[in-house]
Amino acid sequence: MQQTRLEGINSLFLDYRRHFETGDAEQIADFYRFPLHYYREDGNKLIIDRGAFVQQVEKLLNAYRRLEVCQILGTVTEIIELNGHSSLASLRWTLLYKGGEDKTVELYSSHTRYLITETGHGLKIDGLVIVDESAKIREAVRARKRPLR
Repeated sequence: MQQTRLEGINSLFLDYRRHFETGDAEQIADFYRFPLHYYREDGNKLIIDRGAFVQQVEKLLNAYRRLEVCQILGTVTEIIELNGHSSLASLRWTLLYKGGEDKTVELYSSHTRYLITETGHGLKIDGLVIVDESAKIREAVRARKRPLR
């Protein structure tokens, strides 16, 4: 893989993570090329326009706020070059919240895969293979409500 593409993908996800932490769905959508191909865990494929994507991201950001997420870590675990213009990147996302004594505690982590394509406007996320976070979010809410032992 070209070093410049590797650096570009790492930079893309660093900026992407920062925008998730600031909580702006419109700016997060700027990292994507629409219509977006959205592959769900149940095997269904959706093609989503920018407006629908922004609505979904706003819901996710609201859940993060309710869970008091203070930091999001994104680790690129694998990059596969598919052709001269596209790569498949796997990331492990870890969401943290403030625990006692100014410590951050892992809320949950998940893996997501992204199809990254070089466009006339730089690298863009063209496809998203998601992990359904809803079950993990529900479990995180339940875990946060349990008394500490």
